[in-house]
Amino acid sequence: MEGARRAAVTAAKWVISLGIGALFVWLSLDQMPSGDMMSDIRLDGSRVVAATWTFDLWYVPIYFLTLVAMHVFRVWRWQPLLKPLAHVGFPRLNRVCSVGFLAVFVLPMRFGELVRPALIPTVAPIRRSAALATVVVERLVDGVMVAGFLAVALVFMPRINPASYEELRFATIAALFVFAAAVGVLVLMFAFRRRVTDFVSWLAGHVTGQRIGARLAGITERFTHGLSVFPDARSTAWFLLGSLLYWCSNGIGLWVLARGFGGVHVDLLLAFAMMSTIVVGMMIPNAPANVGSFWFFLLLPAKLYGPAFGTPQAGFAFALAVWSLQFLQLILFGGWFIANGSVPFRRAFSLGPVVSEDAEGEGSEGVAETPTGRAS
Repeated sequence: MEGARRAAVTAAKWVISLGIGALFVWLSLDQMPSGDMMSDIRLDGSRVVAATWTFDLWYVPIYFLTLVAMHVFRVWRWQPLLKPLAHVGFPRLNRVCSVGFLAVFVLPMRFGELVRPALIPTVAPIRRSAALATVVVERLVDGVMVAGFLAVALVFMPRINPASYEELRFATIAALFVFAAAVGVLVLMFAFRRRVTDFVSWLAGHVTGQRIGARLAGITERFTHGLSVFPDARSTAWFLLGSLLYWCSNGIGLWVLARGFGGVHVDLLLAFAMMSTIVVGMMIPNAPANVGSFWFFLLLPAKLYGPAFGTPQAGFAFALAVWSLQFLQLILFGGWFIANGSVPFRRAFSLGPVVSEDAEGEGSEGVAETPTGRAS
């Protein structure tokens, strides 16, 4: 009975996520009609040539180098957040993050965010709920940072489409407010962590019973302990620097790849705006592999440029190229550790493993490793 219930819940998650993906595919095609995007396509030396766009393939390895830089900064910036909990060397952190980043992209409804906290006890004595707190901090700071990038970009971007500009400006202000407020809530949760834990224990005890209330209180206490990065100014500064380098390499990478496309005009300002709208948009529940939503949010700022951006077919080809190459990088990096057995496939792509296991108190002190580095 329990197995059937879980299967039904999992099926519902996939159905909802596929519906979200279908909606954004439709919105993307409505925003940038692909039409004859593949018309008269051929390979001319190192260039892909179509009727409405061209692409120089030499820009693929150049863009891939920016993706490697993004990955390194993205892994490294988690290290100072975890430092108050335990020191995790870059190679081990890279193993966890490579698989976790792939799971975030592949799994629906943002469930991939739970994979890194679920895997970190296999390489360090860090509780899942404490690791989850650092991921929440990471996501919220990301939201504030990229919304800030977008707010600055909007000041200088053209306003050929006034209605789209106002919509984007309103969404940017709303995102800044929501993310900044959420960061404030986390700070308050840490400052008053004992009172928060006692309140959760009291509330859960009256609603669900003492046993479950005690578990929830324990999870809350470990979560707030994971927020201990806030008083550590040095760790916070390194994390913010890593985040800045990560997002700058992301925006510059989009600009570099766009330079290889004929038929679209993407200046550095638009590249950073595209990066920001992707990040903010992908924080909503997503389809598997972010199908549809990735393309839709990437192309959203292009509407402000009107015809100066280029042909819709070229714009859609550019969006597909960005999505495909980022997905390929994640598959190569994360897939390597799954293929060699360092991270079991089932453990990496289980939906929602963090709370259920941590609540039972399993794996709280980490998982022993074999000499090859595989979890035993």
